[in-house]
Amino acid sequence: MQRKRKNRFLAVVVVAAIQTACGAAASYQMAHTGYAEAGFSGAPAPEPAHLVLRAEQRGVRDKDAVITGDQGGNAELVQRMIIYTGSFVVDVYDIKEAQGKLIEFVKGEGGYLQQMSSYTVVLRIPADKFALVEPKLKQLGRVDDTLTDIRAQDITEEYYDLQLQLKTRKEYLESLRKLLDGAGKLEEKLAVQKEIARVVDELERIEGRLRLLSQQVALATVTVTFRLAHSGTKRTFKLPWEWLDELGLEYLIQ
Repeated sequence: MQRKRKNRFLAVVVVAAIQTACGAAASYQMAHTGYAEAGFSGAPAPEPAHLVLRAEQRGVRDKDAVITGDQGGNAELVQRMIIYTGSFVVDVYDIKEAQGKLIEFVKGEGGYLQQMSSYTVVLRIPADKFALVEPKLKQLGRVDDTLTDIRAQDITEEYYDLQLQLKTRKEYLESLRKLLDGAGKLEEKLAVQKEIARVVDELERIEGRLRLLSQQVALATVTVTFRLAHSGTKRTFKLPWEWLDELGLEYLIQ
């Protein structure tokens, strides 16, 4: 009798796990066939909640958004999740001075210095200020266009897949806790507690990944390597006074 009861109890846990897995699979499939079919009306980001907004709040352009909605036909534009990275090589006459001016500029735009070496700086800057970096570098020296590498990685699908997985596992965890409250035998409680621990680990992993993605989206990564300009390097930036430009300051520096 006790064995039958134990088997029935474990069967309940297994069925709950299967139902949750099926729900997660269905959610994943719906995410791939279209956010509108998934009935997903938006999800708050773990840190920067401003990344998911209605179109009327920020005037999101169609190419920068995906459409979500429910079965009632209530559509909503959700901001795309884009990770911006940029790598630049700049020729300057004074590397330390150029590094200092660039760091000061990035801090003034709400960013910060992440890493620095003799010739290279790695900076984080708000994504909406990313486009300002290259013009600033052209003011500091000559940007080597052949080595410029700018990338935009669209992680919208991955992000909302993770949001759906997070929701499903939270629901499963709540079901397990209810089962634990109704468990009678010690071995039954231990079985449920083991499954709870596994689900909690999954939740922490998903939440950690979502936080990382949100941070990468909110702040673009900029890597700039400065090279010392040689005497024959053509200057492409203008000096503040025309008479210095006409005089040819680079030749006086030599």
